[in-house]
Amino acid sequence: MKMIRTLLGISIIALMVFSSCSNSPSSSNNSGNNSNQPTNGAPTAVADADAQTIDVGQQVTLDASSSSDPDGDNLSFVWSLNGPSGSSSQLSDDQAESPTFTPDVAGDYVATVTVSDGNGESDQDDVTITAESDVVVITEDITEDDTWTADNLYRVTNYIDVRSGAKLTIEPGVTVEFASDAGIHINSDNSVLVSAGTEEEPITLTGEEKSNGYWSGIFISSNTVENEISHTTIEYAGSVSAGTYFDAAALTIDQAKVQLANVTITKSGGHGIQTRRDGSEFPMQNMTFANNNNYHAYIHISQLGYVDAGSTFDGGYVTAFGGGTTGDMNVSALDGAKYQIVNNVDFEHHITIDEGAEFEFAADAGIVVRNGAVIEAIGTASNKIVFTGTSKTAGAWRGIRIVSASVDNIMEHVDITYGGSTNMATYFGKTNMVIDNAKITLRNVSLTGSAGYGIQTRRSGSEFSIENSYFENNANHDMRIHPTQVDFIDNQTDFNGGDVEVYGGDTESTGSETWSNLNNGTYYFTSTVSIEKGVSVEAGALFEMGTDVVLKVPGGNSPGHIKAIGTSNDPIVFSGRSKAKGAWGGIWISSGSLENEMDHIVIEYGGGKDLDIYMSSGNLGVHSDAYLDLSNAAIENSANYGIIVRESRGAQLNMGSNVTYFDNNNDNLYTY
Repeated sequence: MKMIRTLLGISIIALMVFSSCSNSPSSSNNSGNNSNQPTNGAPTAVADADAQTIDVGQQVTLDASSSSDPDGDNLSFVWSLNGPSGSSSQLSDDQAESPTFTPDVAGDYVATVTVSDGNGESDQDDVTITAESDVVVITEDITEDDTWTADNLYRVTNYIDVRSGAKLTIEPGVTVEFASDAGIHINSDNSVLVSAGTEEEPITLTGEEKSNGYWSGIFISSNTVENEISHTTIEYAGSVSAGTYFDAAALTIDQAKVQLANVTITKSGGHGIQTRRDGSEFPMQNMTFANNNNYHAYIHISQLGYVDAGSTFDGGYVTAFGGGTTGDMNVSALDGAKYQIVNNVDFEHHITIDEGAEFEFAADAGIVVRNGAVIEAIGTASNKIVFTGTSKTAGAWRGIRIVSASVDNIMEHVDITYGGSTNMATYFGKTNMVIDNAKITLRNVSLTGSAGYGIQTRRSGSEFSIENSYFENNANHDMRIHPTQVDFIDNQTDFNGGDVEVYGGDTESTGSETWSNLNNGTYYFTSTVSIEKGVSVEAGALFEMGTDVVLKVPGGNSPGHIKAIGTSNDPIVFSGRSKAKGAWGGIWISSGSLENEMDHIVIEYGGGKDLDIYMSSGNLGVHSDAYLDLSNAAIENSANYGIIVRESRGAQLNMGSNVTYFDNNNDNLYTY
């Protein structure tokens, strides 16, 4: 063999010498022609495996050693592996000539190798390995304890019951395929389902065909605490209803208990999870909901607390239907979804709502916080709690009614908008919020877009504070309150040009209070109000009075008093709602308190009715045994007298400087 190669070499050299000698000098100008230099050829990739049909769990060795290169270049290899749904199999070394992997679920695995020669040329080839499991076909009810093991594929061909107290255990790594409309019912006779996978070996409950709503789903009516679904994917279920009163859903829970953790519910043809009544218990942890055709969860209002902050959603709703709560409950902010309330619901326990939670309400749906209950809805400036309508129009939902007298009720950094669809209750109109003989703190709360009021009360028994809040675009008055509640409003809350309606009655009879200068707002008194205690009015406050309204400061053994002290830049104004003479009655003072004082005020458009028996009409009346210090006052546009003083019955008007009159129909100052 060596001699043949040597002779061949000598022949080639001789040929080259001969060719060189035969060239003439004139052909030397072709010396720059490189067309005869060799070119680099591409390699040929060959992907192979030691077996192409194997069992799940059996190791496979891939092989690219038959790959070649025409130039003899050294080859490098890069492998990739594409497995079936649910597989987490990986290559041992994706740059080896012969890596290994172990199929973990049944199906086809496509291994692709890219072969490179290091000179810019490469080639690809692939090999398909089919992993099979023994298929166990389930056709009958399970009436005694059974375990589905990871070395088999399970196929459920019809709807079956786990009953007679049997326990079905599904081991980690198991895949269960369901035929069309097939499913599993865990019976109410203390039967048990334990589908407990692991992070490394999850359980998959899927359809034979991968389409939304292919199989029925899992229906649990067993009330045992042993029921558990964890590290499990439920996909392609929700084909048909689980029974009477139910919609289609991947997981139906009826008067049952089940622990849910690290469960993915996806591609349901209906809901993800549904219940029908308040008796079910199903605490959830780190769930995933995605691509479900209807609501991710459709549950009773008492079950909102089972949804944790660690669960994730691809948009959509967790929808709650009515009834009342059954115990104290913390409602988490949802990651990627909102709560939807579809009818009127009652909070009857201590309900805490986390910052960032968002609630949308269907038409006429709302919340009633019942007596004995507590609502704590505390958001932050950057992560508010929102109560709004599903449609973003005034009157899209009913609103929130507070009946509870708990001092723990609080809303902070909360937006309430688009309420007022219908009268909240007897004696109430349309409003975003009713405070009905109740207590609540409202701080940094926005009440906007109501088809009626922003807030409404009915009686003097309610106690609330409004601090640094916000009102806008309410179809009626921003607030409708009793005179005992005027001092509950601070001077930082922004009314955006709106007003606070104060309906008739008396203030509290003891103590003292301050009526704030409303920020960008007006007090509107729609009926006569009697000041029975000490009231101070802040500079700049604006009051508009309705027809025949009289602001009274009566006397007696424990008289009230009024201190209305403005400034030259911020006078206090008492006016009529309409800017016409006689638009309202006026101010009537019968209190003999030496603390009665008015300074830097305007009283205008009064004189619409007699201020009292034996006292005619006018802007300001000082009645029997009364006392008032008055200075820097403008008394204008009365339909009758400007000021009336009944000196014959002991009235004292201590007139200071700079009291002016303008266009009063009768005497500016009348004493009798």
